[in-house]
This record gives sequence, structure tokens and C-alpha cells, in this order.
Amino acid sequence: MTNKEIGSVLKETSALIELTGGNPFRSRAMANAGRIIQRLEDSVSDLLQEGTLTDIRGIGAGLADQLGQLLATGSFEVREELLSSIPPGLLDMLAVKGLGAKKVRTLWKTMGIQTLDELEVAASSGLIATQEGFGEKSEISIRENVAALRLYRKQRHYADAFVRAMELVSGLEALDEIDAVDITGDLRRKMETVAGIELVLKLASPSESAPIEERFGKLESTNDPHLRVIRTNMPDGFPLTLWMASPQMFGTKQFELTGSEPFLQNWSKQFGKLPEAASESTVFDTAGLPDIPPELREDDDIIERAKRRSVPVLIENSDLKGTLHNHSTYSDGAHSLAEMALAARNMDLSYFGICDHSQSLRIANGLMPEDVKRQQNEIGQLNEAWASDGGPAFRLFSGIESDILSDGSLDYSDEILESFDFVVASVHIGFNMTESEATERVVHAVSNPFTRILGHPTGRLLLRRKGYPLNHEIVLDACAEFGVAVELNANPYRLDLDWRWIRAATDRGILISINPDAHAIDQLGYTKWGVAAARKGYLTADSCLNAMSLDAFSAWINLH
Repeated sequence: MTNKEIGSVLKETSALIELTGGNPFRSRAMANAGRIIQRLEDSVSDLLQEGTLTDIRGIGAGLADQLGQLLATGSFEVREELLSSIPPGLLDMLAVKGLGAKKVRTLWKTMGIQTLDELEVAASSGLIATQEGFGEKSEISIRENVAALRLYRKQRHYADAFVRAMELVSGLEALDEIDAVDITGDLRRKMETVAGIELVLKLASPSESAPIEERFGKLESTNDPHLRVIRTNMPDGFPLTLWMASPQMFGTKQFELTGSEPFLQNWSKQFGKLPEAASESTVFDTAGLPDIPPELREDDDIIERAKRRSVPVLIENSDLKGTLHNHSTYSDGAHSLAEMALAARNMDLSYFGICDHSQSLRIANGLMPEDVKRQQNEIGQLNEAWASDGGPAFRLFSGIESDILSDGSLDYSDEILESFDFVVASVHIGFNMTESEATERVVHAVSNPFTRILGHPTGRLLLRRKGYPLNHEIVLDACAEFGVAVELNANPYRLDLDWRWIRAATDRGILISINPDAHAIDQLGYTKWGVAAARKGYLTADSCLNAMSLDAFSAWINLH
């Protein structure tokens, strides 16, 4: 189990303790341990073997023993006791956004609601609105969030599905019977969420499918004589489709299985039947077009661009020269400022922006004015040390992720805001806004002369919440007017700005900043997921803020 998975189990156990009316201190301790473990750089398994896990504050001998049980069996005794004491459907109810353990317990004990179906029926009948601590708005929210949960459970984040798919690809490529294997479908187009993993395989010989069938299931025929399929599920139930293409048609089927329906329909109208092609490039050559990157095969616009030879050279991970919007232990990060910046320097980046949370976000230990001064003094010392150590040019910039307050103002006085090299302005609380309220709030923040980057513009969490409604056209117009860059938050749970709005931004001359929003060293690599999303939005290196050189970025923040 990964540290992330272990932490999730502990957080769930914390909810179970509260759900069953257990000791609240014990519940908080379990939740805190879950957060600590999810931020650990070393694996829990290694720390247990070394006997050093209990050296970590918040993890005692009792919990270490439970973690040992968890790694060995997939659970531990206390958790199993808790699970056995509640109706199993309550776990589904806990997954409903806005229903914490306390409210689920109330619905269970006072109304006898034990399943998602019963919850949905009660919320549709008006009964929940009559309960103390709820109301009509709560009832509407429950109905909407139950529907969202049912939808979201059919999807996975691109990053999670991609990692799983690459593990499968690696294993299949090692088989002598397979000549080629590639990801296809929505996953190859880098959609932000996907409903399954699809792979297309080319067998060395059509008769050599036995090892594949033995591992995944029986091959089935399709209406296409050049294509057979295995439809199965991963161990966790996530759908897996293996398409088996004949060698002479592998490229054709790779093309056909990748493109979106509108893209393929338009292609068919313009170029007719797909040719027999062993490689995908042959399909494009036959049409007289350059290769179109898979992530752009969404609509017919890209075909017209290809005919004009204007397919953009999309941004690559290697184009990024710096990383902006990162957190440290000054606020809610897992690693110190020096550790985070040094990790970025070791990644051969030229600059690092620290943007810890601002003072109003106390739940994230936002920086008070004295903390800001202390951090900026440390930044000066680190920059001075690195400038004289003979290493590559590298600079640490003083930034802040300033909360956009309810009236659209930023979270410090002008004197403090002026002390930062740049400011990322983000909304973190007060999501219950109309579109006009949210738009006015964000535009006000964008118009502030100290705002340099608009952070995660809608606040969405993929497969969890939609984010607040926003008039993107008005907000982007304001960003263009005031010279503010827009963040594409690369956390795979966010990917916000949505890629569908990137062209609207860059057409206005707005720069896109691909930021990891890293709260730990290993999250600095989140930028690869942001690059994947940015490519779907036609982003080029010229339109990416942190693809600028150190000198160019320094000039940009000083010019604004």
C-alpha cells in the first residue's frame, strides 16, 4: 500500500470512530496520523522495517502495530471492529460531499437511513429538511451530491488511470507474443477523467493470444474482422478493455480507437474510409496531413488547422524552466522552504516560487506578517548562499498565495503585498456564490495591482466538486486588461484552469502558469499532469509563464 492509501484508511477509521460515537480525541488523533503519513517521503513499510516509524511525532507504538496489521492483511483489528458495528451502506453515505460523520450518524440514528438509496429517497421526500441541523438547502445539496457521487464513481482521474495503464503496458510489452501495445481512447487523448483503461495490442501472430487470454479473459470477436476484444475489470473494479488488432491494421485501429466521435466523423466526411495502415503515421500521410497529436483529436477544428499546416508545437515538460506556487512548513507543507527549493534546483530548474497561504486561512496555518518577514529573510540568505556556491544559476522568489476575501480584496495591507516578488490570488472559502457574485469577486482581485497570477480559477476538485460558477469570458478579459497570468493548477485533482478555456486565454495574450501547488517534494512532479492538460488546450511554450528563462521571468514580475 502507498502512503496515500494508508492515510486514506486512517482518515476513514477516524470517521468511523466519530460515526459510532467514539472518543473524539481518538478520532482526531487518527485523522492527524493519516495526514502525517500521506506527507511522508519514506514509505511506511520501510520505516516499520527500520523501526523508526514511532520516531515521527503523532505515531505511537499502538498505531505502528495497527499499521503493521494493515500492511500485512489490508486492515487492522480496530477498524474491522468499527466496520462490523455499523450498516455497510453508511460508508457510501460518508462519501457524499457535505455529509461528515456527525451528520451521517444523525441521519442513521434519528431516521434509520442506512444506504445511499434510502438517503436519496429521504432527500427527495422532504423528510431530511425537517431534521435538526439540516434544512431545505441541505436537502437540495444532498440530492445533488448523491447524483454527483453516482456519476463520479464511474470515473478516475487521468493521473491515476495513466499510472495504472503504464504498469499494464510495461507488463504486456515484456511478453514475446506482443509486438506493440499502446494506450488508446480517452486516456490517450489525456482527458482529465476517464471511465476505463483501453489498450490496443499487436500480436506477433494472430494465433498467439493464449497468454493474454489466460491472464485477462477470453477474446471476443467484433463486427470488425481486424479487431478482437477482451472486456474485463481491474482488481478494484475499474473497467479494462484490450483491443487486439491485426498487424497490417494496427495503425488504422490505433487511430480509430483514439479519436473522439466528432473528430472521427469529420475525418470520415473529408477523407472517406480509413486506409489499411500498420502505423498511424500512414493514416495521416494518406490524407496528406501532418501527424496530429492525440490530445488534440477532440473536434474538427484541428483537422482544418492541419490542412493549413498550422498544428501548434505543443508545450513539453522539458520546456518548464521554473516552478511557481509551492508550499512549505511555513504554512501547511510537509517540507521546509530550503528542502523544497533545493529539490527544485536538483530538478535542473532555474527558479522556485514559494507561495505559502496567507493569514486568513488559519486552517492551513496561513502566514502572519511576522512570518512573512521571517520567510523573506530566509529567502535572502538562501539566494545569497546559492549565488556563491558555484552551482547553476538558481533563484528563490518570495511569493504568497493570498486569499481572495469575500469582497474581492487581497489578504494583507498594500505594504506587505508590495514586499513579495509576486502574488498568486486564490479563492479558498465562501464557495456558495452566484455566477455574478463569483465573477465580481475574482475580477476585483485581478484588478488589484499586486495580483500577478490568478490561482485555480474555479476552485474545482475533479470528481469531488464542480467549483464555483464563473463567467470565464469576463474574468479572462480582466486578466488581459491588467496583465495577470492565469494558473493551470497541475494537481491532478484540480487541473484548473480547465483546458477548454486555454485558447480563449492565450488568444487574449494571457500567459498560462503551470503550477504544481506542491505541498511536498514529491508533488513538484505534478507539473507533468498540468502539461498534459495544457497540451489539450493548444498551449505552446511561448504562452507559458514558467517556460520563461530566469531573466525573462524576473523581468516579467518587475514590469507588472
